[in-house]
Amino acid sequence: MQELKYITLEDGIDYAIIDEILNNGVTYVYLTNIDDEKDFCIRKVDKNENPEILKGLDTDAEFDKALLLFTKKHQNDDLSQIEE
Repeated sequence: MQELKYITLEDGIDYAIIDEILNNGVTYVYLTNIDDEKDFCIRKVDKNENPEILKGLDTDAEFDKALLLFTKKHQNDDLSQIEE
């Protein structure tokens, strides 16, 4: 089983990092709220900051693209089997 990493976002909520996907030089980070698995969000790594930070996606089109990358990568996975 995969060991999950955790992060607290600016909203004060703890999220588990369930995946990271690099696409065209951008790393998308996929998160789920540890207290509410239906609360799913996507951030991207801002490499212009030191240290690197996670920031929101710029447009709905970027969100759609990042979600499609995740869906394609995991189309045959059963993510409910990931344990802490």
